[in-house]
Amino acid sequence: MGGDRVAHRPFPGRTALILLLAFLFGCAGLARPLPSTGGAAPAPPPAPEPPSPGLPARGGTPLPPPPAPPPIRTVVRVTLGAVGDVLMQDAVKRSAEAHASEAPDGGYSWLFAPVADLLAQPDLTFANLESPVAPAASTGSRPFVFDAPPEAIAALRRAGIGLVSVANNHALDQGRAGLEETVRWLEAGGLPQVGAGVGPRRAGPVRLERKGLSLAFLAYTYGLNQGGNACPAERPACVQVSELDRERIVEDVRAAAAGADAVVVSIHWGTEYQPQPRAEDVELAHRLADAGALVLLGHHPHVLQPVELYRRPDGRTAVIAYSLGNFVSNQSRGFVPGVTPDAVAATRDGVLLRVALERRDYGRGVTRVEVAGADVLPLWTENDTAEIDPRREPARRPAIRVVADERALAEVRADLARLPDPVPAGAEGRFVLLRQREALYAARRAAAGAVLGEDLLRTLAARERARPGAGAAPDAAAAAPAAGRATPSAGP
Repeated sequence: MGGDRVAHRPFPGRTALILLLAFLFGCAGLARPLPSTGGAAPAPPPAPEPPSPGLPARGGTPLPPPPAPPPIRTVVRVTLGAVGDVLMQDAVKRSAEAHASEAPDGGYSWLFAPVADLLAQPDLTFANLESPVAPAASTGSRPFVFDAPPEAIAALRRAGIGLVSVANNHALDQGRAGLEETVRWLEAGGLPQVGAGVGPRRAGPVRLERKGLSLAFLAYTYGLNQGGNACPAERPACVQVSELDRERIVEDVRAAAAGADAVVVSIHWGTEYQPQPRAEDVELAHRLADAGALVLLGHHPHVLQPVELYRRPDGRTAVIAYSLGNFVSNQSRGFVPGVTPDAVAATRDGVLLRVALERRDYGRGVTRVEVAGADVLPLWTENDTAEIDPRREPARRPAIRVVADERALAEVRADLARLPDPVPAGAEGRFVLLRQREALYAARRAAAGAVLGEDLLRTLAARERARPGAGAAPDAAAAAPAAGRATPSAGP
């Protein structure tokens, strides 16, 4: 007999049972109250990480990193210029007077007009004034005895000269009265001098400031051609020329360096017409640099001598110009290019030395003043006085004046470029003359570079190769007094 079968559901498996229990216990956990925080607000979510340096906030091109500060920063820069001997010999004065109608200051500005704009470029330009200016005390000039009119002072200042030394062997050519008168004329003409003064201050220092930089100038001469430098008994405090004492000068430099940003020393020394300095002068120059001088300006040999870049024990570089040569003179007037030995021309070579001084900030509180550059521009004194025959050319006037070799060379080459090729008949003479002048200026520039150092030769920019017109007042004229003589003070 068959009984009725009862249907049974299959028993859930172990896996299903575990899932069911997990679900039940999870729901129970959600029903639990949150733990109390004492009424404080929940902590905010953490801020997002800032973008890395150089990366934009949201996509895009990465930003460049900020520039690093320079390791050395220039706080102020001052340029010092220097030329050599100003010898107002009779032929130089006649040349100035012959051109009085073309230039201010009785024609004396005509002597310097071709280079006046270059002299005015530095913040301060120095010259060695090797002629007394003493019209009242003058006994006249003759070989090796000089004098000059006050117009020469105005012309130097108009050309951009801002300081002269009178410490040289010709300072007493017109006697004690002439020395004192020279100092008065310089003061009246607004042209500072160094190298003559009262008592222990006769060497200086003369302190001048440019752009906040304090410059201390000292000046000395090896000796004097004329006596009379000692003060008379009735005037124990009188103006005297500063004569060189090789021991005292080192202490003078050390004392000046303690109270100035830069010390510049002018020294009249050496052997005339020798292209190299004496060993004792080199040794003294190094001692002065070690004592604190940054620039030494030598003169008296009347020819150029080397410029040395001397490394001081403190790591700074001193510029030592052993001789700046002549700036203007009547020396070597008989030199004939291509005929006379080249060495004869050396007294007509000069130079415009430029030295840059910078106050540099090295960071972390360290600053100091250092030489930041030096270069030389060769100069040449044009002189045609030996060529003039008054019987054949009674109307011809002498022409002694200073030019820059590179500028004169550029002018000659421009004139040559204007002549057609081939040279037309009738122009051969002019063409030959221009070629000769081209060879002269190129040779004198090369000769200066051989003495001074090719590495220091300055190349003029294109705009600097065009000189101001002859007789035109240069840019520095605004700083000079009007043409004519100033009036000296009653005297020191």
